[in-house]
Amino acid sequence: MEHQGKANASSAQLSAKHRPTLLSQTIQTFSSMFGVLAINVISSIILSRGLSPDDRGLYLGITMWSGFILGLCDIGIYVTTVYLWGKNTEAQRKDIFATLAVWSIFTGLVAVIIALCISGWVVKGRFDDQGMFAVKLFLVSSFGGPLSSMISGVLAAEQRFSTVNLVRIGVPAAYTLILFIFFIADVLSVTICLITTTIISLLGLLPYLWEAWPYCKSMGRFRLSILRQGVWYGIKGYGGIVINVFGNNGTQLFLFSLAPSALAFFQTANSATGVLWAIPRAIGITSFPSMVSEEENLHKKVCQYLRLTTLVTTFSAISLGLAVPFLIPLLFGKAYTPAIIPALLLLPGALFGGISDILGGAISSTGRTLHNTVTSAVYVGTTLGSMALSINAWGMNGAAFSIVAGFFAGFMVRFIWYHFTVRYINPTDLLPRVSDVQEVFRIALGVFKKLSRRRVNV
Repeated sequence: MEHQGKANASSAQLSAKHRPTLLSQTIQTFSSMFGVLAINVISSIILSRGLSPDDRGLYLGITMWSGFILGLCDIGIYVTTVYLWGKNTEAQRKDIFATLAVWSIFTGLVAVIIALCISGWVVKGRFDDQGMFAVKLFLVSSFGGPLSSMISGVLAAEQRFSTVNLVRIGVPAAYTLILFIFFIADVLSVTICLITTTIISLLGLLPYLWEAWPYCKSMGRFRLSILRQGVWYGIKGYGGIVINVFGNNGTQLFLFSLAPSALAFFQTANSATGVLWAIPRAIGITSFPSMVSEEENLHKKVCQYLRLTTLVTTFSAISLGLAVPFLIPLLFGKAYTPAIIPALLLLPGALFGGISDILGGAISSTGRTLHNTVTSAVYVGTTLGSMALSINAWGMNGAAFSIVAGFFAGFMVRFIWYHFTVRYINPTDLLPRVSDVQEVFRIALGVFKKLSRRRVNV
């Protein structure tokens, strides 16, 4: 037994030694997010050229309703999984996995039933029998969404981001490639797009099931106490999910009320600046599991994440701002020149939204999630309220300003919440230091060396 204990300890030390660092995970996650954004832009171009505006709107409407229903049914299962996994021992995790699996499967079933019930109303008789079959098949495939979220939460809690990043970039890449083939063959249609999305979504679930197979083989027991704890943890932030779902749709309705072209221009502005969000989101995704397991030095880590996010996002926003006036006409055509000013106005939103997410992760890591609902309510209320007052006078520019104002208001809510529930943040703690600048250059140099070595090996 003594030798076995030493062997286990040695194995644990070896595992910790070779475990990927937070820096490498952040770089990997950022790369995958950057790739996804680029792929999504390409797929948008293919859909725009391969479908008529009405057909593309119909396809986006169906996919939007699926996401809308999943958003309403989701009770924060991803964040709940990360939290429970990080706060419990290995011996308890089999029961946690079994309980959360039942929860996610039930959530998927509810979402599918609701989606199928309203499918006829959504499409409004625009499809023949074959098209309706594709619609229903697509809606049924959304069943695996909550299960994927749960398993990805397990992988994130164990600091295993490779599979998550592979699926994140592999699914849209495969989808875009297949759409491109159909586009070249001049057979692209809404029905083909829906069937393609269905098949790729189901295939994207397989890597998660493969990673979860060890827990599936030795499945624990469903425990009502774990379910109550998880649902209560998630439901405290559930209001935020619902509010964001309605907020996103409200923004689209305001823009569409101006003109359909206004919505197209604004989506172009979002696409042009969306890459900026990959930086704070990558830091937020990889840092949250670390903050869950950290208690003593939590505040020190949070301040460091905030400074690095502020520094890198600000520098990237300035660089992108200089390039946007040239990139939008080059990539999307001169017809989309009206999207330039909204794109420039949206840039600060990534900074305020990014550091707000870091603070939100820090607060959630202590078991407090009500801030998600309050922050979302303030963000959506500020955004839609400001938009209602400014969009008629300022148009798309008013919408962009309103979104940034919403992100800033949300940041202030979490800043105050953190101050009263976790620890006081001195405003000077948010100012980047010389050591942070040196760290950013060190990271950039390390990435450059890795890329150089890969090119030499190739």
